[in-house]
Amino acid sequence: MTGNAIDRLMGSPHWRGSPPRVAPGGPAELGRVNRMLDRAAGWAMGTDGMRLVQVIGRDRALLRAYLRFAGRLVVRGRLPRADAELVTLRTAWNCAARYEFLHHAYLSRLGGLSAATLERVAAGPSAPGWNERQAALLTAADELHADRTVSDPTWDRLTAFLDDRQLVGLCLLVGHYEMLAMLFNSAGVDPEPGAWRRGPLRWLRHDDDSDARFPRRSAHVSRRLMGPVMAARAPLPPPLAVIVHRGRTTGREYRTPVTALVHGDRLVVPLGHGTRADWVRNLLHEGRGGVERAGRRHRITAPRVTDMATDGHLVPGPLRPLLRPFTLLVADLEPAEEPR
Repeated sequence: MTGNAIDRLMGSPHWRGSPPRVAPGGPAELGRVNRMLDRAAGWAMGTDGMRLVQVIGRDRALLRAYLRFAGRLVVRGRLPRADAELVTLRTAWNCAARYEFLHHAYLSRLGGLSAATLERVAAGPSAPGWNERQAALLTAADELHADRTVSDPTWDRLTAFLDDRQLVGLCLLVGHYEMLAMLFNSAGVDPEPGAWRRGPLRWLRHDDDSDARFPRRSAHVSRRLMGPVMAARAPLPPPLAVIVHRGRTTGREYRTPVTALVHGDRLVVPLGHGTRADWVRNLLHEGRGGVERAGRRHRITAPRVTDMATDGHLVPGPLRPLLRPFTLLVADLEPAEEPR
C-alpha cells in the first residue's frame, strides 16, 4: 500500500455526509473575538481558519459557550490524552464523520498513537494488538454509539482502569463527538483544504508510515559520529546501547547505536528515525538479535513495533511526556551473556 495511513483512511468509501448546507461564517458573522480564535486555530493547522469555529460561530454566544464546555471536557478532561484520542477517533469512525476523524488522526499523534494504531481503530476492539484498557475503551465507544448505554460487562472491565469521574467523562466525551458528527454530517462540513500540510504542527504529517521524528539526514550524521566507537567495540554507558542485527539480504552482522530503556525483561527503544530504519527492518525480519549494554550482551527476541499509547507503561514516568510522539520497538530481553 502506498501513501500514509491517514490518506488511506480518508480515501475510504466509509465516509458519508451532505453537500454543503451551512456556509462558514465570515468576519461579520463571527465578530472580532471569534474571528481571532478562528485565525489562531487556522494558523496552528496551516489553513485559512477552522470550519468548526466558522460554522458554530454563526451563533456567537453558542460558540463561546461550546468552547468553554469542550475545553473542559476535551482539553482538560480526566481521561489521559491517549485514551481520549482513541475514543474520539472510534466515535468519529462510527459516525462516519470525516471532519472529526481527519483532525484527530493528526492530534492523536501528540497523544502517543502511531500510524498503525490509526488503522486498527477502523477495525475496532476485536483487532489484534490492543491492550485490555484500549479494548475496553473501544468497546464502550461502540456500545454507546449503538445502544446509548455501556453494558454491565464492559462497565465492569472499565472500572479496573477508570474511576467514577473518568467514567462520567468517557460517556460525555463520546456523546460530545456524536453531537458534533451530527452537525458536521448534516451541514456538509468538509475538512479545510491543506489542513496539516503547513503551519507549526506540520511535522505531525508524514508521506509514509515511518513515524520518524528526526530528519533523515541526522541518521547519517549519527553513524559518522559513532563510527569510531563501533569500530573500537567500546562499551556505551546506559541509556546508550548497541543493537546487533543481521542484514535481510547480506546475512552480515551489523551493530547500530541506539537509546534503549529496560523495563523488567523488556527492552524498549524509541524510534527517532522511524520504523523504516534498516536495523529495525532487519530485526523484525529475523525475529531476534542482540543488544550490548554497559559491556554485557543480551539476546533479544520477539521484537515488535508499538506506540506510547499501547505500551507507554514500559517507559519511566518522567520520560513519558518527552517520548509520547515516538513509536517504540519492544523486545523480550534474555539474561546477559558472559561479560565482553
